[in-house]
Amino acid sequence: MTVFPTNHPAVIVFLIQAAITVGASVIGYIVLSPLHALSVIVGGSVAIVPQSLFGFWVFRQRGARNARVIAKNLFVGEGLKLSTTAALFALVWINSDPLEASAVLAGFVMTVLVGQLSLPLILGGTRTH
Repeated sequence: MTVFPTNHPAVIVFLIQAAITVGASVIGYIVLSPLHALSVIVGGSVAIVPQSLFGFWVFRQRGARNARVIAKNLFVGEGLKLSTTAALFALVWINSDPLEASAVLAGFVMTVLVGQLSLPLILGGTRTH
């Protein structure tokens, strides 16, 4: 079993996404209602879980000698992420009677955007080497 250090990109992205989701949920609770807060957490979780699986799957290998394995892991990880996202959304919509759909989607979109925008900041902008 591989243990990921706390400075690993997948761990940092997970923590940032979780913090943003919880923060947005608190704002939703204060401004709107507890139902909106729960819906934002559900939507954020639908984004966080597949992104975390992807990050841990892809970043298992490092180094130039592992380029083929990394490329394979990238494609497999993306498929895993997309299928997990679809399955989680199916579960949410099947059981979403009490949830606010717009808050679920807002939590999902916000969490995905934060995850995509945080990685370049974590890695120090664009790399030239």
